[in-house]
Amino acid sequence: MYKRLFLGMLFMVGLLCTSASALDPLGPPAATVDKGAWGIGIESSYSDLEIERLPNSWSSASRTVDIEMWKVYAKLVYGVSENVTGFVRVGVASMDWGPITGSHREPEGEGDWRFPAWGGGFAATLSESGDTTWGCILQVSEARLVGDEGALPDEDEGNFSIRLTEIQFAVGPTWKASDTVRIYGGPFAAANRGTWEDNIDGDSPRKPIEEETYWGGYLGILAEMGKNANLNIEGMMLADGGWAVAGGVMWRCK
Repeated sequence: MYKRLFLGMLFMVGLLCTSASALDPLGPPAATVDKGAWGIGIESSYSDLEIERLPNSWSSASRTVDIEMWKVYAKLVYGVSENVTGFVRVGVASMDWGPITGSHREPEGEGDWRFPAWGGGFAATLSESGDTTWGCILQVSEARLVGDEGALPDEDEGNFSIRLTEIQFAVGPTWKASDTVRIYGGPFAAANRGTWEDNIDGDSPRKPIEEETYWGGYLGILAEMGKNANLNIEGMMLADGGWAVAGGVMWRCK
């Protein structure tokens, strides 16, 4: 009973806390290190999806923007208990976008790598049955993206600054396929919030990015590389057609 209640509470958090809009690596939905143990790792992700840029006080239309985002993180994990692993991330992010269809300029942008992108959360094991473990992940991240923005031929080029915050929640199984390979995945929800600022000819209007909950699923594989290291690769698909790929390497430390 307590496991179902715990899972239900986390699910509601994932739905109600709308807060970055490019998908972070998830990893297995289960505790990944023993109680009191540490782990360090490197992760990266690539996302291809759409965000909705809302109008401000003088603009009458929202705009759908196709974005491509890259993130690279250093990750630190800690075994809070035998069934819960906490983690934090810090790294860099970059985003390309456009063109914005319907805008009078139809601009597009090319991003620079920006530090810091950061995040954190926890993964929990809820139950185990044979070779299958059931669990969940809840994580949050934030990134600030900057870069150059294209303009019409008779206009000066500008720049953009975007701040994105994201929450992701996933639940599902991890199946032990062999002594060194595990398959994991399941459904997930992701929610975003952000602001978008253009700066062209000294004008810097700020536009909110629509708060929205995305639904999707993911599938990954984790392979042991020696006694204290593992490699994982995963793919994520959103119901609206967005997608992402991610992966990383982690070293466990006592």
